[in-house]
Amino acid sequence: MGRPAQGRPASRARRPTHGEELNNLAQLLIKAAAEVPDAAYGTFHEHDGLAGVVQRACAVCDQLRQAGLSRGEVVALVGNNSGAYLVTWMATQLAGLQAALINPAYPDELLAAMLDDLAPRATLWVGRDPGALIERRHAQIDASAAWSGRISVLRAAGRGLAPQRDAGTDCAPSEIAAFIHTSGTTGRPKFCALSHAYFLRLGRFFADSLCLSRQDVVCAPLPLFHINPMGYGVVGALTARAALLSMEKFAAAQFWPQVRQHGVTALILHAPPASLLKAKTSSDEARGHRVRIGFLCDPAFLQQFGVPIGVGAYGSTEAGGLCHTWHLRPGDEDLPAEGATHMAGRARHDVEHRIADDGEIWVRGKQADALFAGYFRNGGIEPQTDAQGWFHTGDRGRLDECGNLVFIERISESIRVNGEYVPIDFVEACLRQAASLGEFALWRVDSPSRGHDVVLYTTSQADLQEVRAALAGLPRYMHPGELVRIAQLPRDPGVGKIQRRLLNEQARLDVRKI
Repeated sequence: MGRPAQGRPASRARRPTHGEELNNLAQLLIKAAAEVPDAAYGTFHEHDGLAGVVQRACAVCDQLRQAGLSRGEVVALVGNNSGAYLVTWMATQLAGLQAALINPAYPDELLAAMLDDLAPRATLWVGRDPGALIERRHAQIDASAAWSGRISVLRAAGRGLAPQRDAGTDCAPSEIAAFIHTSGTTGRPKFCALSHAYFLRLGRFFADSLCLSRQDVVCAPLPLFHINPMGYGVVGALTARAALLSMEKFAAAQFWPQVRQHGVTALILHAPPASLLKAKTSSDEARGHRVRIGFLCDPAFLQQFGVPIGVGAYGSTEAGGLCHTWHLRPGDEDLPAEGATHMAGRARHDVEHRIADDGEIWVRGKQADALFAGYFRNGGIEPQTDAQGWFHTGDRGRLDECGNLVFIERISESIRVNGEYVPIDFVEACLRQAASLGEFALWRVDSPSRGHDVVLYTTSQADLQEVRAALAGLPRYMHPGELVRIAQLPRDPGVGKIQRRLLNEQARLDVRKI
């Protein structure tokens, strides 16, 4: 890597003055690059000082204008984690475009349906072959070389436009900055419309919750099309003026050596990769790191890898990105029965919550743009709050004795046997005592008489006696009736969450009664 660029980025956009309140992400980018020009941004293998990265983004921004794209238009960004992806996203914000961040691992058929729903003015590809989708009528741009400040316009959006002064920096706080899609576990992924103010509020809350500063190096290794690495990681780091590094692809074997080499001080993880690190790496491999805080790292993770503070949380792309947090420490034992990852904790200052009569968590923003603006459907944004402003999350929760929020489960992914709810994570925590299970997941099949029957899926030849012993202390209705061996657990290609709704579709290699 060359020496990080020095000084202010060469941008035509208006720069906010010192102390000026920010209205949009373009202003945040320009202000952060001016204040911490040498802060590393990119991936472990491809990074530069923030000023240099924003300079590249300004060059790409001009080329997007010359391709016929103008402020307020929707574009789709389909790509893999890389410096080019980060530059391209920055360029869309500097241009005032509304960027829909889309999972590049989706098959062409699903991508085509999502793009038809979205009807973007252009699709920007980063490191993914567009395949047959290149035949779509809208503009096509290969942004795989954006790290060098260049893009290739395969089909223009129309007549080229002159570079427009103040395009992105003139966006109002309520204007849409991005669309981030849901995981799609209950149907076709839905696009959540997220305003500039949404991101600015989220970035400020996350930076404050993790006490980030310009002395920090933040690692957000998950795919940048998720709210976790983009909203918490990139925007949170920019807000705090911290450095930000991602990974091209999360790999447990490479994780700790890279964290040590780059002096990472703050981790932004999710439950599946944190669990993978606990299972696949040792405390010796992590020795010598400088990590002081880990997001979504439970006490066992903190203990194993010598991280002093963890942050539990609850939120969703719809519910402000992140609406509740709770600080954890190694050895914490006063946690709810649902476990550390379910200790949602206290609401952030601009959000409130309640538990509805049926146990569903409702969330409401106390100020405008604290939550998402709605789902993009039928060419417009459909708000999803009720008449009193509550967003019905679809999650089941409860309040502890101090009024803190405890997340239990997704209602759509709940198991109910003879009227009793089976707490999936609680049962799975008990089953981890059975080492022979290897990778496993609990799910359900319909039962005419009982509502649901519980099924245990595993990828290994498990010891039935060991499984029965792990279940011995649980009520009978929580016990799975069958142990089903499958080739592999279906997982979301982004954060690695198990897609339980796909478990029953997997080929059964072996079935045993428990």
